[in-house]
Amino acid sequence: MSNYPNMSYCMNENTLLALKQVLDTMQEEGPQFLREMNRTERRAFEELFHYCESFLTMSEELQEEFEREERDGQPDEMQEWHDFDPEC
Repeated sequence: MSNYPNMSYCMNENTLLALKQVLDTMQEEGPQFLREMNRTERRAFEELFHYCESFLTMSEELQEEFEREERDGQPDEMQEWHDFDPEC
């Protein structure tokens, strides 16, 4: 993670603040928010949108896995079979 702007112990807090800044600005400026973006910023905005979708999906999956492990005390058996390579 050496190429990332945040240290691992504070990445969620810092990213939350940055995302809050974007959301607040979107709400305050409305459609003007998009109009004022240059091409590079617009591409970053669109990529951020896709990363947010991935974050939602991955965080739901991670939370479900975590809850299964907390409940069972072990990794999910179905996932273990899914990952099993009979040729190894």
